[in-house]
Amino acid sequence: MKYFSLALISLFFLTSVYSQKLTIGPELGLNIIPIEKTEIGYNYQLGFHVGGHLKYHLSEHWKLSSGIFLSQKKELFQTTDTSSIIKKYSNIIAFSGVDPEQIDSIAQSFGANTDILEESKELTTELVIEIPLLANYKYKNFNIYAGPYFTFLLGANKTKNVRTQIPLLNVIDINQFDSTGTIESFLPSADETETSSKSSTENLNLFDIGFNIGVGYEFNQLHFNLMYSQSFNDYRKDNADLSIQRLNTIRFTLFYLFNIKKSNTLHSAKFE
Repeated sequence: MKYFSLALISLFFLTSVYSQKLTIGPELGLNIIPIEKTEIGYNYQLGFHVGGHLKYHLSEHWKLSSGIFLSQKKELFQTTDTSSIIKKYSNIIAFSGVDPEQIDSIAQSFGANTDILEESKELTTELVIEIPLLANYKYKNFNIYAGPYFTFLLGANKTKNVRTQIPLLNVIDINQFDSTGTIESFLPSADETETSSKSSTENLNLFDIGFNIGVGYEFNQLHFNLMYSQSFNDYRKDNADLSIQRLNTIRFTLFYLFNIKKSNTLHSAKFE
């Protein structure tokens, strides 16, 4: 929180001291977030960012861009677990006097798939305060941006989908042996998905740092930007020694900048 407060103070300092070279205005943008790589490409989800854009003019071509933004970031965590339906009900099978491992071996020898496939997907949606600090080079009406950003986590929502598949139950019609449905009532579903959702920042990093790079076009005071953001760190505090997952975002941005000039009267300013 200390670093976040210092960043805010620095922005207000720039506004008050260097306002004769400063442009400022509202910014609104669409976040396009790649969350899952599949065989046919990436799956994307949409988010948003909104806030105020500050641009300090060092020279005709060089500028510093910053601001304070409320932004939505997302990441998907996936796990796959495989077990055996025979082993799951081993106690019941053993009680009948039959060796569960022998049953499993016989079933597999006939080509039966006795696996239980459990696929878990947890989508984390974060709401953050983001403060970038970008070097900005302007050539004619085109802009190039590059530099770091800092974020502070305000809140998060986690949506979890767990899909359980038992292929063996798809190929065996239990009703042929029990028309009453009694046996089927004790068996799990052949294909079932459970969904849960909760608001929590548990095991999420409250602070993050990353890098922005992008291009833009300006028409008078109206600006259009295309930016790519990449975090340096895993979005989790503890990733349990799994592969690192970083937050990354493609952003389309629209903002309008007003020129600020100091008047001769102390502590007053005007917009042009």
